[in-house]
Amino acid sequence: MYESFYNLKENPFNLHPDPDYLFMSSGHEDAYSHLIYAIVENKGFVIITGEIGSGKTTLLNYLLKEIPQDITVGLINNTYLSPEEFLRTMCREFELDIDKLEKSAVVSRFHEFLLKEYAEKKRVVLIVDEAQNLTPRTMEAIRMLSNLESEKSHLMQIILVGQPELKYKLQRRDLQQFTQRVTVHCHLDALNHTEVEDYIKFRLSVGGARDPSIFDESAIAAIVKYSRGIPRLINILCDTALVYGFADSKERIDQQTIEDVVKERSSGGIFLTDPKSKETAGSQNKESITVTTGAVSGNGAGQLKSRIDLLEQKISHLDGVCANLNKLLTNLSEKRDEKDAIMVELFKLLKSSLDSRLKVISHISKNQEKKKTLRPN
Repeated sequence: MYESFYNLKENPFNLHPDPDYLFMSSGHEDAYSHLIYAIVENKGFVIITGEIGSGKTTLLNYLLKEIPQDITVGLINNTYLSPEEFLRTMCREFELDIDKLEKSAVVSRFHEFLLKEYAEKKRVVLIVDEAQNLTPRTMEAIRMLSNLESEKSHLMQIILVGQPELKYKLQRRDLQQFTQRVTVHCHLDALNHTEVEDYIKFRLSVGGARDPSIFDESAIAAIVKYSRGIPRLINILCDTALVYGFADSKERIDQQTIEDVVKERSSGGIFLTDPKSKETAGSQNKESITVTTGAVSGNGAGQLKSRIDLLEQKISHLDGVCANLNKLLTNLSEKRDEKDAIMVELFKLLKSSLDSRLKVISHISKNQEKKKTLRPN
């Protein structure tokens, strides 16, 4: 739409993870160096983490473009898989015919493939994107795959790329053996102010811009503020701003244009009109709770008593639910096997949520009872 107006050969802020548009910030360059080092030195497990939209997939595509030809690469993007589904998906990525094989035969077939590649002096690299979605059971299955090795070296290199949740998942006690095998870990941070400016100019240049300074300094400062240095958000802001600029025949994008974009998109919940508005919203929520509590204390004794009775009924009900959950947790723990692990975690989260609600309701009930006692007859 706006390409001809700004003398561009293509859209420079497309959201596709095009490796030609990879901007090597200090963080991306560091992560890429770690990846190359790990592959060259055959360093077992590699973990790359970063926020949503930080450029992880674009970095992977760049790696795949530059990777040496003597390395056989498999890439898995769909990670909502059971251990067996993951194993079969991995084999298909390496073009192995395993559809009619049982699980044990699939593992044997994959081992044969690794040995064949090793004999031909070829390296095998498995890259798993969106790895934060892997279940503990599937991650344990991946760890077991790393046991398929020769006497002197790994037969396969495994690179896991995911959001920060992946780091926290690796802190689980039942994944300690997996974590101990991680030899390289790198995290992609957000871009700083200077990097955001360089990032915008770089993409404009790749897109064919004769003048990469289409965004003035005030616009860049606003982009830094609202994008928080996340490349995907920068792309969204810049792309929409160029549409606005084209519509208004603006040759340069200024702060006001960015503010207009944010105001329009914030109505849909995409951008915050103020980065601190989350804190403000939180404060308003707390205030509304306080006001509601105060309104209760200002009602008549009869209405107050009925509300307290209702709260006590809810406490009793939640107490019963928690007791039942405790029984279920006990039973699951006693009979626990791999299939029960996920259910146990879900029940724990549910119990924790109910316990938290129980404490809040109990606290409110006690406060109201106390106010009722202190109220003059």
